Amino acid sequence: MRAVTGLGLGQKMSVQMSQAMRQALEYLQMDSAGLCGALVAAAADNPCLQVTLPDPEPDAPRPGRAPPRWRPQAGGDGGEAERMANAAPGLHAHVARQIGLLVRAPREAAIAAVLAEALEPSGWLGAPLAGLAARAGCTLAEAEAVLARLQQMEPAGLFARTLAECLALQLAEREALSAPMQRLLENLPLLARGEAGKLQERCGVGAEDLAALVAQLRRLDPKPGAHFGDAPELRRAPDLIVTRAADGWQVALNREALPAVSVTDQGASPGALATAKWIARTLSRRNRMVLEVAAHVVARQQAFLDAGPAALVPLTCAEVARALGYHDSTISRVRSGLLLQTPRGMLPMEAFFARTGSRGQGRVPAPALRALLAEIIAAEPAAAPLGDDALVAVLAGRGIAVSRRAVANHRARAGIPPARDRGKGGRTS
Repeated sequence: MRAVTGLGLGQKMSVQMSQAMRQALEYLQMDSAGLCGALVAAAADNPCLQVTLPDPEPDAPRPGRAPPRWRPQAGGDGGEAERMANAAPGLHAHVARQIGLLVRAPREAAIAAVLAEALEPSGWLGAPLAGLAARAGCTLAEAEAVLARLQQMEPAGLFARTLAECLALQLAEREALSAPMQRLLENLPLLARGEAGKLQERCGVGAEDLAALVAQLRRLDPKPGAHFGDAPELRRAPDLIVTRAADGWQVALNREALPAVSVTDQGASPGALATAKWIARTLSRRNRMVLEVAAHVVARQQAFLDAGPAALVPLTCAEVARALGYHDSTISRVRSGLLLQTPRGMLPMEAFFARTGSRGQGRVPAPALRALLAEIIAAEPAAAPLGDDALVAVLAGRGIAVSRRAVANHRARAGIPPARDRGKGGRTS
């Protein structure tokens, strides 16, 4: 057998993703906090790019404005706080209970009550500590000692006096208050002005590390009292806000959390100017796409917004992609990590997409499944509660296929006991 060598021609098609395309996709799947970090890092290397970050600080108290009028009892039973007519009664009741656990001595409890009376709905201390000490009839040192005790409350950041202190309390709880992060907190005005080069110098970090620090900082909650009822992972500024308008539900980008960029010709190289313009265009496209996807999701979820979780529509990335003319992976990137503020609370966009169970070609999201279980169990005969097998059958009759184990898990997570504990004569779950 003889080996034969020769030359031949062939064609091979391949798609190579450019660095610009990868960067655009990264921007697309970032939440507002990650976007802030990435843009600050980009501005550190590009003098033509100016980044303006939104100010997360609560409104400053107006001169002469009285603090919220509520006075927790030293015993911490929350009786007075529960009757508060102000915003966030859950926060007030929580503070009232925690004072009784953190402060024992009667004199310290009296000081704590004065400090708590000045607590803003944002969770910040709404008056200068020296004035509160005078009101409580104690020294400034005594007031500082009690304040330090109150700042140990959960969620971290309550009773802060400044934005830097609020964020530092949260970082300390997470054991993330590193030396570079501490220096970043000391230079928040530079961060607000987008002076990334000076921040790198003062924090002693490179552009990539600065981006990570800024993103971590922006994911903290500058108003820990305002979102008191939310889960810890939802205690940050929402990326989108859903409201009811005269013609139905509408969604808008949360400009208070979204960074803004501008391009200036600082005599830099043409390449730097072109890159800055590309970033500005990419950010604009990213924002339009996020808003387009969110608007479609809200339009499909109007029943949920009107009636609650039981009316949640099971969406899939493929379905939304077909409707909007995008690829499935694009929708998957957009929905990742985004938070929506709705009249029904703060929700991740992923909550509107299918996760559990199946209905036809779609899947029923976990919140909807739990709401349906609660609805079915509420209507069951008192003398014959439905066991988990019976619940599976009822769901199947509604076109929802789900396993018995899944029913048991979701029933338990919804706080519903098994049938044997819901009444006499029920089936065993």
